[in-house]
Amino acid sequence: MKDISCDIIGNIAILNFKKNTFFLKKILTAHSLLRNNINLATILEKKENIQGILRIPKLKFLAGKRNYETYYKENNCMFKFNVRETYFSPRLSNERNRISEEVLNLSKKIKNPKILVMFAGAYPYPIVLAKKLKLNKIKAEIYVNELNEKANFYGKENIKINKVEEYIKIYEGDAKNLPKRLKQKFDIILMPRPNLEETFLDICIKLSKKNTKVFYHGFGKKEEVIKEIDKEIKNKYKNLEIRKAGDIAPYKYRWQASFNIK
Repeated sequence: MKDISCDIIGNIAILNFKKNTFFLKKILTAHSLLRNNINLATILEKKENIQGILRIPKLKFLAGKRNYETYYKENNCMFKFNVRETYFSPRLSNERNRISEEVLNLSKKIKNPKILVMFAGAYPYPIVLAKKLKLNKIKAEIYVNELNEKANFYGKENIKINKVEEYIKIYEGDAKNLPKRLKQKFDIILMPRPNLEETFLDICIKLSKKNTKVFYHGFGKKEEVIKEIDKEIKNKYKNLEIRKAGDIAPYKYRWQASFNIK
């Protein structure tokens, strides 16, 4: 579809039209997509870029059933969630697999690793990781933090669906409170954070120990992300590696930065 991007999540399609597209064209496109894809039940339009710490998308109904809850399968895992109540991007499927493989390899070298996943959404990162650890018979503790209550609701459902209860410990609420709530330090910290001004790297440092491996999402230009990390944690990190992990707007990208705490 020219000038239209489309994310398919289970039986729901979310369309992102070029600015100033006529409403009639949107409706015709939605009904055409529905007719030609028997696995789709609902067509929605993405109205704005996802904003805010809760990452709740603004979506408009276009065609099909007025149903916003769906099941989505990726990386040998099944996820259930409401697309209007919690953030989920199918475009990050490969990224979740890649990071989980890196964490799996690190975990093989650590006895009973403690892993923290911040900004966990409906728990795709911790569940993909837990499935891999379980398959490889590696004991680990995965601590999960998410602010959005609806995302936590579905995350708990997803833990049961994927049968990884023994791996995951849930700490709901503001990530800023984690240093007070958690007494231990972590071997690995995942920060798939939203595109916010606040980095939360100061919280990461408080939860880290010597040589903790951190996976951090930054946004914008590569140089800006490096400068952001330098500003927040200065000389407290080493072994920085950074690569593109998807685009968020024209000429603006999500960057995956990984580094160790000194």
